[in-house]
Amino acid sequence: MDRLFLDNHYDSILAANREKIMAGGIGDALLERALTDSRMSLVVLIRIPLNLAEKINSCIDDLRGIEPNLYYYPAKDFHITVMDVLKGEEGREIPQNITEYINCIEECSKDISPFRIEFDDLTASDNAILVRGYYDDQLMVFRQKLRDMLKQRGLPLEERYKTISSHVTIARLHSKYQNPEGLLDYIEKPRSFGTMMVSNMEISFHNWYDTRKEVLSAIELDKRPRPLETTSTSGVVCGHLSTNYPRGRGRQRSRQRPRSH
Repeated sequence: MDRLFLDNHYDSILAANREKIMAGGIGDALLERALTDSRMSLVVLIRIPLNLAEKINSCIDDLRGIEPNLYYYPAKDFHITVMDVLKGEEGREIPQNITEYINCIEECSKDISPFRIEFDDLTASDNAILVRGYYDDQLMVFRQKLRDMLKQRGLPLEERYKTISSHVTIARLHSKYQNPEGLLDYIEKPRSFGTMMVSNMEISFHNWYDTRKEVLSAIELDKRPRPLETTSTSGVVCGHLSTNYPRGRGRQRSRQRPRSH
């Protein structure tokens, strides 16, 4: 996936919510029962390895000093949503045809080789703080294969929106931001969390905040050798993101916030 495209996507989230954040944001009252939340969904997701989780936790420590009253995800709940297959609904139970879903998802993962996700910088909505993720094309290929195969097999897909990002949600707002200007200042500072190689994914039945979860299947990606990639004129290595770009390219002009804030 083109890095500039993802940069624009993450920038647009922050731009669309800047005024709401400065006004205190829009809290999620259901966070009061995050540990017992029963809005369950069927998802394919990626867990975050320990080395990256430690860096994210260091960022969370900083954020606690700015906004101490947010709900901060524990490291065990850090994840990237690959696909919301069946959306979160109150009281939803594992479907009776779950084997069909698992078989379909596992079939789509065949010939998907391990891929990289790079994590740089933050963005925010009116009630959540996200780590930006930049992924290789294999994730995009898997997502589309899954959409197509679910349709072919007559299995309902309840994707809330077409998933294009690979962000990690690290905090949510319960009531109001107390220091929105300080929060925005922190969010807009460049930082690098590192890169992970994704070699497995997880089919999970979990709630909205991932505090309740049941792993239904662990998917190991195909590690067989692939043909060597060639570099296109666009600077993107076919099948993988090129790393010969300046960090944060495409967002430098957006670093300056309007002086009125």
